[in-house]
Amino acid sequence: MTRIEHSVTIQAPVEQVFSYAADFHKWPEWFEGVSEFTATTPVTQGNGARYSYKVSLMGVFVSVETEIRDFVQNRGWSEVATRGMPHRTHWNFESLGGDTKFTYTLEYQLRVPLLGPLFDVMLMRPQWNKILQHSLNNLRQHFLTQASGSAH
Repeated sequence: MTRIEHSVTIQAPVEQVFSYAADFHKWPEWFEGVSEFTATTPVTQGNGARYSYKVSLMGVFVSVETEIRDFVQNRGWSEVATRGMPHRTHWNFESLGGDTKFTYTLEYQLRVPLLGPLFDVMLMRPQWNKILQHSLNNLRQHFLTQASGSAH
C-alpha cells in the first residue's frame, strides 16, 4: 500500500477553508487533474455522498467514483473508491488560530503483477506527489487571492 501525504498552511479560518474545500463543485478549480464531477447520490455533502469524476494521470483519463465517510464539520472526512482505481483519501483540517493546516493523504495499491512496485516508485508516486503539491498550493493561492482582493 502506497501512502502519500502533503500539508499546507492556509491564511484563512478553518471554517472558510473547510467550506470551500468540502464543496465538490469547487474541486476542479484547485485540485489538479480532476474534472467532470457529478453527484451520484441525493446526498451531496457529508457521509454517504458519492461523486463520479475523471482523473488525469500521465495524460490518461480514468473514471472514478468515491464515497464520503467519517465526515466531521470543520475537521475532515475520508473518501473511499466505489468504482474505478482503488484508493482511499483523508482530508484533515486543523485550526491554527486564524490559519488552517490542511493535510491530504492518499492511499492506493497498484494491482499490476510483477512490475507494480517498480511502476509505482518510478512513475505513479512521483506523479501523485506533483499533483498533490500543486493542488494544495492552488488551494492556498485561492485564499491568498481572496485576501488580497478584499484588501482593496
